[in-house]
Amino acid sequence: MARWPALLWVALGGIAGSLIRWALSAAFSHARAGTLAANLIGVGLAGFLLVLMERHGNFALRHFLLPGFCGGLTTFSAFAFQTVESSGGGFGYLIQTLFFSLLIVAIVIPISRRVVPERK
Repeated sequence: MARWPALLWVALGGIAGSLIRWALSAAFSHARAGTLAANLIGVGLAGFLLVLMERHGNFALRHFLLPGFCGGLTTFSAFAFQTVESSGGGFGYLIQTLFFSLLIVAIVIPISRRVVPERK
């Protein structure tokens, strides 16, 4: 029974993240650009939120934001499909996505650790 509140918060966050991901996809004329934007925004946000929730999070907010919102915003399935689809350039897209995702995490987490104060 204790899992129901977490399930609810993850579901609500997932709805919000999925809607924003859909809006990003609609904003770009090329599907790969929309997926890349959603995934890079999501990975940067998740990096910051991991630090924030570690230091100041609560149960509901942590579940809503991380597996819910960020999970709904980012998409591995579309990324995987767009990497192997026959229109070409898939390997370059794979490398581009991985490179920028790792770069964002390498930048965001150290900055977040400096900016977000530790809980006293």
